[in-house]
Amino acid sequence: MQSFLQEVAADLYRRYGEDVSSLHILFPTRRARHFFIDALSHLAERPMWQPRWLTIDDLMQEVSGLHSGERIRLIAELYKVYSACHDEPFDKFYFWGEMLLNDFDTIDKYRVDADALFRNIYELKELESDVSYLTAEQLEVIRQFWANFTDGATLSEEKRRFLAIWKTLGPIYRRFRERLSSLGIAYNGMVQRAAADRIAEGAFAFPEPRRYVVAGFNALSECEKQLFRFLSTAAETDFYWDYDSYYKDRPEQEAGMFVRENVVQFPPRGDVSHDNMERPKELTAVAAVSNAVQCKHAAAILRELAARGPLDKRTAVVLTDENLLLPLLYALPPEIGKVNVTMGYPLRASLAYTFVERLVELQAHRRTKGAGCTFYHADAVGILAHPYVADSDARETRAMQDEIVRERRISVDAAWLGRNDLLRMIFSPAAAWRELSDWLLRVVAAVARTPYEGDDRRQRVEFLAVISEEISKLRNSLDECDIELTTEVYTSLLRRHLQTVRIPYEGEPLEGVQVMGILETRNLDFENVVLLSMNDDNFPGNHMAQASFVPYNLRAAYGLPTPEHHEGVYAYYFYRLVQRARRVWMLYCSHADDKSTGEPSRY
Repeated sequence: MQSFLQEVAADLYRRYGEDVSSLHILFPTRRARHFFIDALSHLAERPMWQPRWLTIDDLMQEVSGLHSGERIRLIAELYKVYSACHDEPFDKFYFWGEMLLNDFDTIDKYRVDADALFRNIYELKELESDVSYLTAEQLEVIRQFWANFTDGATLSEEKRRFLAIWKTLGPIYRRFRERLSSLGIAYNGMVQRAAADRIAEGAFAFPEPRRYVVAGFNALSECEKQLFRFLSTAAETDFYWDYDSYYKDRPEQEAGMFVRENVVQFPPRGDVSHDNMERPKELTAVAAVSNAVQCKHAAAILRELAARGPLDKRTAVVLTDENLLLPLLYALPPEIGKVNVTMGYPLRASLAYTFVERLVELQAHRRTKGAGCTFYHADAVGILAHPYVADSDARETRAMQDEIVRERRISVDAAWLGRNDLLRMIFSPAAAWRELSDWLLRVVAAVARTPYEGDDRRQRVEFLAVISEEISKLRNSLDECDIELTTEVYTSLLRRHLQTVRIPYEGEPLEGVQVMGILETRNLDFENVVLLSMNDDNFPGNHMAQASFVPYNLRAAYGLPTPEHHEGVYAYYFYRLVQRARRVWMLYCSHADDKSTGEPSRY
């Protein structure tokens, strides 16, 4: 089997030879670059320079001249604009402000007229002139939606609140963009729209002749289509589309939803195969009674494959639910050899994160007592029992825990707890959020310096260093926001931020069994594929059901992504992954509970 990237490398090397080094290549993922270079290295007859790597964001920023800002800063600036129209505290706004920022981002990427979208069409006097670019079907969908809001006397409280916010979203959108422009920052969609507008106006040209290769993309936003049209005329550009005729030539196949349009708009110049679904395959579906059993069965499959011969990068375990990463790693047998994990270790699963959680809880329940302060007994015992503190002086910390329990203390005095330098630092007050940030940095640094000779010594220092860096990043972003926060809001933001951090594994990306998420499989092909958590409510799932302030009817009418768009994308991920594979195992948990129906995926 030749992979898609091997075919692209062979075609480019046949046409350009060593001049491949002069090409600018765009892939959807950075991981595809490693596999492409590996394929090219087997073709090159002597050493040569790598091609120049770019992402769509790199090009958009070059064309627009704008740069993306930190997400927290963007939400804070959005709040400043929003609070001029609505009286709402920052802590209540922040988490749905993220959703509003995502909506603005999508509106710009799909070049939707925000003034027309954020308007109740029953209030328009000249409907046809304002939305004349919509089709009759789209117009009818919009009419049906706003028909629910025509009788103001019978509107529910929820609908009234929706309308009150909806009527201000147009001005908020415009003022938010103006404010960001004055600050010299932007969100990603704003960057892309500015780039697409410059291209449409003919206000941008490359300073020198360039040759581009665009390979393996699928769903494109309107701004990305505008960029690709520009590349096809302003530069010498080769397009390669990774698809199979099985779903591309069948209109009923949702996996080909975007490919069919892409091939027409941007005809491929390269030569790659599109008949791989016709080749023999073994597909096996397995129902497991729990997620743990899924991981154990995946290990058994790998063990059986390893018995036939050494496993390498042609075998992949794909996690559609990334929460199974740690259970899977514990289940993997040693005989399968090397393993390359692409997803990173979740910081929230580490001892370092639980330590920060205990520190935050310790300060949250602190009470002032005269000139000193006291701490809640459960928080104090939790800190003393935590390995990071207990290992510094096991005998002393154990004795203190026993005494607190024996004497049934509810509140424990800070002076009594401060038996050594580390404990004095930990059991000291930090009231305002800036003080709390500085205190966390001091404690984390002190624990990292504490002598420790355990097997996980290196991981402990690395995890604490990452936490220290992320706390500093958050502090810098919040300082730039110029918004006064409560300690509760700061701790909520800190938790949310740290829970999203992943620490990358060290390793050689082209060696061993590949353990990866579904998004990382784009452009990559494997002979053996083990798919986990193939439940319908997980794959494809419906990640857009409650993730937008723009109702479904309006999203569909204005061409914004809908759940159908999401299903088309995931159908493509699935079929593209199996089209060149020889053996595919699909495992799912058949146990039904409050989180899952236990239904197998439609795929």
